[in-house]
Amino acid sequence: MKKEKLKKIIAVTIVTSVVFTGILPVLEKDKAYAEDKQAYSLEKAEAYKSFGVGQGIEWPSQVYSPYVDMVSWINNPDYSNNGTVNLKKIYEDTGVKFFNLGFIQGTSGVQNGKVNWGGGGYSVLSESGGENSQYNGIKKSIKELRDVGGDVTVSFGGLNGTPFWEVTQDVDVLYNTYMELVKGYGLTRLDLDIEGGAQDKTKNIANAKAIKKVQAETGVDIVLTLPVLPSGLTSVQLDVLEAYLSQGVQIELVNIMTMCYGSSSLNPGENYGTASLRAVDSTKDQLKNYFKKYANIDLTDAESYRKIGTTPSIGFEGSAHPVFTTDWTKLVVDHAKLNGLGMVSFWSLNRDAKLDNNSGVKNQYEFTNICKEFTDGGSVEVNNKPVISGAQSKTIYVGDNFNPLDGVKAIDKEDGDLTSKIQITGKVDTGKVGYYDIVYKVSDSKGLETTLKITIEVKAKPDPSKDNYDPNKIYNTGDKVIFKGEEYVCKWWVKGEAPDTSAAWEKVNSQNPDGTVDYKDGMVCTSGMKVRYEGKVYEALWWTTSVPGSDSSWKLIG
Repeated sequence: MKKEKLKKIIAVTIVTSVVFTGILPVLEKDKAYAEDKQAYSLEKAEAYKSFGVGQGIEWPSQVYSPYVDMVSWINNPDYSNNGTVNLKKIYEDTGVKFFNLGFIQGTSGVQNGKVNWGGGGYSVLSESGGENSQYNGIKKSIKELRDVGGDVTVSFGGLNGTPFWEVTQDVDVLYNTYMELVKGYGLTRLDLDIEGGAQDKTKNIANAKAIKKVQAETGVDIVLTLPVLPSGLTSVQLDVLEAYLSQGVQIELVNIMTMCYGSSSLNPGENYGTASLRAVDSTKDQLKNYFKKYANIDLTDAESYRKIGTTPSIGFEGSAHPVFTTDWTKLVVDHAKLNGLGMVSFWSLNRDAKLDNNSGVKNQYEFTNICKEFTDGGSVEVNNKPVISGAQSKTIYVGDNFNPLDGVKAIDKEDGDLTSKIQITGKVDTGKVGYYDIVYKVSDSKGLETTLKITIEVKAKPDPSKDNYDPNKIYNTGDKVIFKGEEYVCKWWVKGEAPDTSAAWEKVNSQNPDGTVDYKDGMVCTSGMKVRYEGKVYEALWWTTSVPGSDSSWKLIG
């Protein structure tokens, strides 16, 4: 979604940031970065300080939640908290209690093991920005809304600016950053607005790994906000969806931006309103397919619709598009009620509240008054399937202990904790090398069943007493070492890079019992080569150095 132009920022402090400029040699920069990252300890209490805005609440399974541009300057004193939207005033006017706040983005690289961030990409609109008046207004708005029983989610990304996952693909840095924000803002719901160049699949896989860790720690709900055509998500957006599902992220909603289609994408006689309905129906079928393929979750039509949010851009968006009218909005809301969608939203409340001038909005709250009808009835309540968490494919060694229930939980939105009802089939023989499948199954009180299969690899225990790797030695192409009981061969000149983590090394006789090879970053794979990566088996369709599953050079085979 488009971020409105920042009109004014009041800064009462000057923030000086120091970033690497290329003056340091590459190795020195890497060393400095590693030391900086190491210095940031997640065990320190101050890493997750509250920002003083209260704690979020559980969101309804169906919600009207418009997007608010919290960065755009508000001149109307009745609706302004130090220049930002006064959410409590909007609530008092309309009764709307849930809002999506756009957007938080990266500002100037990585520091202290986290991405530097700020509202709209402005460093002063952050915890590190000093006593900035507008940022304090943003926090005041959130706190006041929560005090009257409402809540917000923060949207990360947006069409303009730099999302975190474009700043870095370091999973630990991304994890640290999201944890700071989820804990600091007390978020129970997190929105990833992924569009434009930020839709790169490989970068989103890295981000998904971090989000998965955050979700395991906090239970935060995840919303993916994606562009869409009337025909549904394109291959680009489907790749993004795959990135998060394949990494085990539990997606609450796929919020599709039912806007800005372009005339060439419309069927004869179709307008932006009816096209938005087709976009929802098309996405419903795609979600059923992708949730089954990449998350092993069977969705009914009703459950798939409940996974969808619809977000048009109301009023005048630009000369390339028609004004999105209240009549079209009524079509969208009625269709959402009929099919039981999870969210109705729009960009932006600033327009609808007449806080920004927009030629397509005639009266204050004319779009909100329509969208509020979404939760007034007309939808069928959907029973959600239980969710199994904490079970994942992994490698252990002969003689290791393995309990299939360690860390595993089953939670149902309606029934609560169902961990005690998990049924397990399959057994791991920790005394014998091989691959073992474990299947988890749990049902809720209404008979909805969730199954999850993982694979446990049992490997021969390495003999570290034979290790001869020296981190201070320079190794050349063809040199061999033993590291953690495994033999490696050097592929190019290297010093100080551990063989089990560096692409400069390759295992000797690294083929697994089933003929696959364990994938490592940077590995060169040729046509027909089968690799194991994160518990799945992929076949290379041609010569490639990409991450398995990240592009069309790979085929998932097991």
